[in-house]
Formats: sequence, C-alpha cells, structure tokens
Amino acid sequence: MAEYKGIKGFKVQYLDQDPVPAVAGWSAGGNMSTARRLLAGFGTQTEGLAAGGYDTANTAATEEYNGSAWTAGGSLNTSRRNLTGAGTQTAGLAFGGVDTPTPTDFVTATEEYNGTSWTSNPTGLNTARSELAGAGTQTAALAFGGNAAGPATTGATEEYDGSTWTSSPGSLNTARQNLVGAGTQTAGLAFGGNIPPYTGATEEYNGSTWTSNPTSLNTARYTLAGGGTQTAALGFGGYDTAISDATEEYDGSNWTTVASLATARQQLAGAGTQTAALAFGGLTPSLTGATEEWNSYGEPNTFQNIGQVWYNGTTKALKYTNETFSSAWATGGNLNTARQTLAGAGIQTAALAFGGSTGSRTGATEEYNGSTWTSNPTGLNTVREFLGGAGTQTAALGFGGYTGAPSTATEEYDGATWTNSNPLNTSRYGLAGAGIQTAALAFGGTQDPPLLASTEEYNGTSWTSVNSMNTARERIAPAGIQTAALAASGDTPAGTTATEEYDGTNWTTVNSMNTARGAGGGAGIQTAALVFGGNNPAPGFLTATEEYDGTSWTSTTSMSTGRYLLAGAGTQPSALAFGGAVPPVSAATEEYTKTGTAGIKTITVS
Repeated sequence: MAEYKGIKGFKVQYLDQDPVPAVAGWSAGGNMSTARRLLAGFGTQTEGLAAGGYDTANTAATEEYNGSAWTAGGSLNTSRRNLTGAGTQTAGLAFGGVDTPTPTDFVTATEEYNGTSWTSNPTGLNTARSELAGAGTQTAALAFGGNAAGPATTGATEEYDGSTWTSSPGSLNTARQNLVGAGTQTAGLAFGGNIPPYTGATEEYNGSTWTSNPTSLNTARYTLAGGGTQTAALGFGGYDTAISDATEEYDGSNWTTVASLATARQQLAGAGTQTAALAFGGLTPSLTGATEEWNSYGEPNTFQNIGQVWYNGTTKALKYTNETFSSAWATGGNLNTARQTLAGAGIQTAALAFGGSTGSRTGATEEYNGSTWTSNPTGLNTVREFLGGAGTQTAALGFGGYTGAPSTATEEYDGATWTNSNPLNTSRYGLAGAGIQTAALAFGGTQDPPLLASTEEYNGTSWTSVNSMNTARERIAPAGIQTAALAASGDTPAGTTATEEYDGTNWTTVNSMNTARGAGGGAGIQTAALVFGGNNPAPGFLTATEEYDGTSWTSTTSMSTGRYLLAGAGTQPSALAFGGAVPPVSAATEEYTKTGTAGIKTITVS
C-alpha cells in the first residue's frame, strides 16, 4: 500500500498542539453589550476591561472580556467619557475624563476596580483633564498628556502609588491630547495624538523624564488605541484625514505597519500586548461594540500551511488545514441623488460620491457613513459628469469630465467644500483616477475623438504628464495608488478585458479579465483589486464581479443590481458600489464583503 509521503510528497507530522497562523492579523471577537466610544480599556486579550465612555450620554458601564464574550461588571461611581485606565481586570484603575455634557468639565476622579466593584479614591489627579493617556498598574500608574483647563493641551505627567498622585518633573516634550500610552510607570511609552495638528510623535519615559524618539508612527493620527510595553507596543485605529484601520508595531526604535483592523474606527479602546491585543468599541463613524483580537505568533510554534496534515498527539486526532473564503454583496443606503457617470472616493464606511448626470449634469456631493448618504449643500464648482476621482471622504480630488466639452478642471475637497486647483494638461472625460489628494493619477479617457492612453500625476498642486498606457480606452475600472495603479477593462470602443499595472514610471500589460466590459466600477489596490458591473457587447448590464490578486482574475459573487456607469470605493474585501444606470439612473448602493478563514479540520473515518 502506498504511503502518504509517496502520494503527497511529505510526511504526516506528529505535533503536541495544533499549528498557529503564520501571519499576524485581526480576527472577530465577541461584541460588547454597550456600543460606545471615548471609553477606557486595559487588561489582557483574555481578561480585558472596558469602562465608561459615551453612547448617547456619558456612561458608567463596565464590561469584562473573557477571551470570547463580554459580561457586565460593576459600574463606575462617576459616569464619564474621555477617561483612561491602567492595570488588570481584577486590579484596575480609571482616572480623568469629562463627567458632564460640557466638554470642558474635566475631572480628577480616580477609581480602583477589584474585579467586582469600583472604589473612589478621595485623592484625584493633580491636573484635571480629559483625552489623556495612561500606563502601568493599579499601584504604580502613569498619567500623561490630555486636555486640561483653559482648555489647553498639556504634557503634564503624574505618577500614582496606589493612594496618591504625584506630579512628575518631566512633562511630555510634545504636549498633546487623544494620545495612547503603553508600558509601566518607570518605562512608559506615549505615541500619536493631537497637538493640533495630529501627530505620530513617540516618546519614552524612564521614571523621571521623557525622551523623544526621532522615529514617529508611519500614520500620524489621534483617537487611536494601543497596548504593550515600551519596547514592544502596538497602535491601531484612530483618525488622520479619515477614520483609520492602520495597525503598527513598535520595537523600541521603529514603527512597522502590519495587518489592518477589519473595521476602521476611532475613539476606541485597547488592551493586551504586542502579540495578543484587543480592540473594542469606537466610532466607524456609527457607534460600534465590535471587538477584534490581534494575534502574532512566534517561535517555538509550528505555523499553519494550507494543505498541511498532522497527528495531534495530545488530542489523538488526525487533522489538516484548509482555507475557505466567502463573499457577498449586501444592500446599503440609497444615494439621495440618483445618477450615472459619477465619481467616488474613500472607503466602504466613509465614502464620497460627486458629480455625474441625473439626466442633466450635476455637481451634487454626498458622504456615506456605512449606512446612509448625507448630501453636502456645497457641490462641485464645475458641474460635470464622466469625471475622475481619488482620495478619501475628507480629502478628495475630482478632475476632468464633461461639461458640454472635455474638461481639465481639478478640484480638491476638504470634507466641507470644493476648491479649484491647477488643471489637467490634457482635457478629457471618461477618464479613471487612483491615489490620494496629494499624490493622484489620471489615466485614459476620451476627447471624443480620440480615445486616450495619456497619464498624468498630481502632486497636490499641479499635474505632470508621464508615460502613457499601452491600450487607449475610456470608462476604465481603476484601483491602487499613484505608484502602484491598476487599469482594468474599459471601452476601446468595445468593452475589453485588457489589464495594465503602473509602477510609478511605466504601464505593463498583465493577465486579462474573464469578462470584457466597459463602464464598470473599481476598488482596492494593485495586488488586491475588485471590478464590478459595467456593460459589454452582449445585451444587458453586468452584475459580474471579479477579484485580482496581482497575477490573475477570479470571478466571484455577482452584484444584485446589474448596471453600468457606476462608481466604486473601498478595498477588495470591503468595497462599495453606488449609482449608475440600469437604466434609468440608479441610486442603489451595494456593499461587498469578503472573509477568508484558515480552518483546522479533523479527519474522521466512517
């Protein structure tokens, strides 16, 4: 009889425990009972604590996490938001914050938690403040930064010995609020926050003074959360120009960007260590009670490999690892202005729709919060359709388009109003866009005629013509950034499957899509893109959706509403499709979600 190695090329391993994931990442935990923001968090991933915060008012609610679910704990004596904490689930500390609806009613209140109830300490902080950071334990805590009387951003630092707070002679070098703390009273870490403006500044505390690290967070932001120690910290979420999902690891010298949160959010709380952290609550921009667990495994573990087979000597079971993905489109809130030939920007939970045609050209601008669209009374300065878009909900760029003739007009959006900027070098419409407001890319389009392959780069001020695409076309589905963009499909004038990658200098033709189309929507990055909808030479409008992995295209779950001339935003696993023509013009919004899980299966014999 043939052996397994002879069939598969490798032996069945004998292990004392199941393999662990090789790649660090976030996974879903149990939701909090009370969705809230501006709360305090501390403890570990399997013994976490959430205290206070704000839902529709200041709350005293406390919840305890056991590694899978949250249960109610004893309530704080002082309801408040913008507080912080330190310690463990059974020996915790909460201090500072705001206890009234008035944002400047700062408190010094300090409370100790014993795993069941909170006890107020009559000796509070020396400096009343909110939006501060904390670190350490219940009997050796550290408070620093925040918003104090004035109001004024402060760098004041205080040490707690289990009974009283003592002002430290060493203040933060960069006074700020909405920052994060990690570590201990004698080896503390401060990072991020708002001066203003928001900052990535990082400082280390040695028990008496703060020292600035010349290496800041890669993504400067505030209202983020974190955990860990002075030499092994983790920072996640927050707000820069938009709600962030960014996660970074600190090794005592440098910050490294790692796998992002599944749910971008700000005003959240965190707990745990660099290798086993917890993120919970916050604003997405809706209130959330979502919890995510961060795991980063190291030696001496055996790491999971898809297709791996082993015998677990502890459980006496033969097992293997597989991977299953699921994807689905779900209905979102309709646009207030149904339209086609519009542009989009942002992410699934913070998107922007602008321009287009309702039958007549429009400059209407709308913002999406993950459930509903809100119209901005200030529309584009140049009313147009068939324009390109790039950026985020609060820092977007609109360029080109059709006003009755091909346009060069460029406008920047700051979350409230559109401002005219320097024009494109080549007037065009039906073009595509990628990147951010200060580093955007415009490519393709038409002057009716000719079709264009020309490409331009925007540096936040002006456009520069660069190398052209290989295939001239209009109504392309775009993805990516200025230095790593993707041009997929389009009209040549017939719908095409052509795909090209841009590396910041040249365009390279790569593997084609499965379904020829033009006027589809796009989302994601160059190595993880999504294209959906559009039309092709066959009658009807497409629901077809395809995923690109940097090498090839794979057909996936189709949209509910077939349409073309729509807009897209977001990432491959979390995309948004909106507007378009069915016909008639559509206000429909759909949200695409993809989840993948490496699962351990037990082999049974029947």
